[in-house]
Amino acid sequence: MLRRFLLLLLLPVLALLPAACGSGKSQTTATTSASTTAMPVETIITRAYFIRGGKLAAVGRKTVRTLAVGQAAIGALVTGPTAVERKIGFTTALPAGIELKKIGKDGERLTIELTKRIDRTAEAQVVTTLTQFASVHDVVVVTPAGHTPPLTRANFEKLMPAVLVETPTPLATVKSPLEVSGTSNTFEATSQLELLGADDKPIVSKTVTASSGTGERGTFHVTLHFEAPAGPATLVSYEESAKDGSHIDVVRIPIRISN
Repeated sequence: MLRRFLLLLLLPVLALLPAACGSGKSQTTATTSASTTAMPVETIITRAYFIRGGKLAAVGRKTVRTLAVGQAAIGALVTGPTAVERKIGFTTALPAGIELKKIGKDGERLTIELTKRIDRTAEAQVVTTLTQFASVHDVVVVTPAGHTPPLTRANFEKLMPAVLVETPTPLATVKSPLEVSGTSNTFEATSQLELLGADDKPIVSKTVTASSGTGERGTFHVTLHFEAPAGPATLVSYEESAKDGSHIDVVRIPIRISN
C-alpha cells in the first residue's frame, strides 16, 4: 500500500519532466541562435585608378565599409584591371607581383610602402587612388628605391585627362536621376556630357561648368534626368574646340541603364 501511495504521488512530477526538459532546451537554442546572429555587412564603392588612352581613369570596386578603406583601395589597385576592363582599354603601370607592405596615416598624410620599384605613372595611380578620400591630402610612396616627397594629384596633371569622370565608373548600372561627378581642366571650365542609348543616339545632354578651368583643375557635379529603356548605354564627355567646334578630349564610359 505504501509503495502504491508513493507512486501515485510521483506520477504528476514525472509527467512534467519531459515538458520541463523540452522548455529548457528551447531556451538554450534560442539564446545560442540570438548570440550568433551576424550583423549586416555594409558595402561601399571605392575607386582604383588605372590608365586608359594614356591618361588616368577610374574603375569601381565594391568593398566592405571599414576604417581601412584606403588599404582596400590599394589592394584593388595592385590586383589590376579585370579582364572585361582590359577589353575596353584599361591597363596598369604597376609591375606584376607588387604587394602592399604597410600603410600608415599621420594627419592628412598617408605613407605607403610597396615591395617593388614603380615609375612615375604608377606613382600617379597610387596617389590618385588614395586621394579620392577627403581625409587624405598627400601621399608618400616608399619602395626599395627610396621614398618620394609628399605627392598630391596636382603633381600628375599631365597624366590627368581634360575631364576625369569619377562617378559613374565604367560598367556601372545606373538609373535616372544619374549623378555625374569628377574633375576637369578645360577652357573656361566648360565641357559637355551626353548619355547615348544602345543605338548610340542621344538620350540627354548637358553643359558642365566646373569650379575652375583654363589651367586650373576644378570639380563638377551634375544630375542627368532621363527616360530610357533598360539596357546598355554610353556616357560621353568631351570639349568643343574653340577653333572649329569639333569634339576633342572625348571619353566614352560604357554603363548599363536599369529601371
